[in-house]
Amino acid sequence: MSGNEAFELVTGRGWSRGLGNLSRSGLARWFKTRTWWIQCLIWGGSINLLLIAIAFSRQSSQTLYGLLLIFGIFASLFPAVGVVIIMQDALVGEKREGTAAWVLSKPVTRHSFVLSKVVSNSIGILATMILVPCTIAYAILSIYNKSPLSPLGFLGALAIIFVNHFFFLSLTMMLGSFFNARGPVIGIPLAILFLQQNLIDFLPILRFIFPWNLSIGLGTGNSLMFSLMTKAPIQPEQLTTLAIIIIESLLFLIVCLWRFNREEF
Repeated sequence: MSGNEAFELVTGRGWSRGLGNLSRSGLARWFKTRTWWIQCLIWGGSINLLLIAIAFSRQSSQTLYGLLLIFGIFASLFPAVGVVIIMQDALVGEKREGTAAWVLSKPVTRHSFVLSKVVSNSIGILATMILVPCTIAYAILSIYNKSPLSPLGFLGALAIIFVNHFFFLSLTMMLGSFFNARGPVIGIPLAILFLQQNLIDFLPILRFIFPWNLSIGLGTGNSLMFSLMTKAPIQPEQLTTLAIIIIESLLFLIVCLWRFNREEF
């Protein structure tokens, strides 16, 4: 045990100095506070209560395929709003309150400061907005289907949901490195989130740029997520979109690191 319960010296060199400590601190904010179960209640409740209401309503005439399409919308679109709201303060809040300057006065690199936000929030979002709510949804859909859905296909669908959320996480982080006000940091990602379909209709090439087609799709059953859940043939265009979205998300983080390294405190 450390002799000092408040501080424990952790040595490190290079760009990752302090990454472990900061990541553990970020994870503690998720899992050693009420945050984790509040997020589980919000998204587990909102996704699955709606799913139950639609699936088991006496007037319902939904097929399993229809429910899977609805699940894709509920699990991908609505929690992404939560991702943007959570991430808007990841950098902007720290800069405005002076916390970033205080932390960076310690033996911590700027790369570690940014990446610790990505690591801890990605794990928190994966656990509370994807794994817990979607595991419940899997049980509901399997009960409705009267037999279990493909576990591997459903896990693949959850990976697609995470890629969707990570796109908005990294985009919001990047904007937070450029702006000191919350307005554009939250407004731009939400505008993209809700206007994706309209923008793609206006300029079809954008279907490769935005993650809409990964989990929701422009037509019945043409999303990669739907193909994985139903074991439908996966189209090359779907894999191309997936690769582009992953590359975009990584580029957002690279730009964020570049810009934050030039931030003056």
